[in-house]
Amino acid sequence: MKRTLLALATTTALTVFASGAQAMQEFDMVQDTLKAFLVELNIPTDNIDNLTMQQMREIIAIVDSREMGDGARTQVLGIMAR
Repeated sequence: MKRTLLALATTTALTVFASGAQAMQEFDMVQDTLKAFLVELNIPTDNIDNLTMQQMREIIAIVDSREMGDGARTQVLGIMAR
């Protein structure tokens, strides 16, 4: 019984760690994509670490709309200023 509980606890801990690592990897991918978009819009990427996930989603949604111009740049700058 003790071995079963230990194995279960170990499996649970590894699963949580793996899912946390996967989440961080996905977050890094989102940040990398966002950096590329900001560079394309000629916006400095210095403050990207200060953005919330919601702000990142809003910016990516604007870029996904394929309106890569002055209007998109203005919208992104507004989101980043919040």
